[in-house]
Amino acid sequence: MKIDGLAQHHMNNILSTGQVSDDTGFEAALKKAYDECDREKLKQACIQFESILLQNLYKQMKATIPKGGLLEESNARSIFQDMYDEELMKQCGTRGVGIAEMMYKQLSAQMDRTFTTSGTDDRTSEEESQSTIGAEMIDETMD
Repeated sequence: MKIDGLAQHHMNNILSTGQVSDDTGFEAALKKAYDECDREKLKQACIQFESILLQNLYKQMKATIPKGGLLEESNARSIFQDMYDEELMKQCGTRGVGIAEMMYKQLSAQMDRTFTTSGTDDRTSEEESQSTIGAEMIDETMD
């Protein structure tokens, strides 16, 4: 009697639930950073988004590779490989490929405009001009 299929189904449910909690965690972190006008939390949310994006991208790329090879496919190997891939993409997300940095620049500039317009911003004019210059550089690269 082979029960690997049952365990694999259960493990897939656990892994997908973790992915959903990561996704909702990112959304909550982004909203909290905006509500508190906290740049550090915004930066962490952008890094988390990049990590989630890279995980999904890697998972989809890996799905296109044909199965087979030297090592036998087993439930344990599949679980290990999934965990390894997830950790690998988290590490790539912390070092970054530039997505988090670009998002941070755009979102922080937008956050600055929002809080400057509402009159609750206590930043100096030098900080304000630096964020405006950063936003202009982003706009130029987008054109």
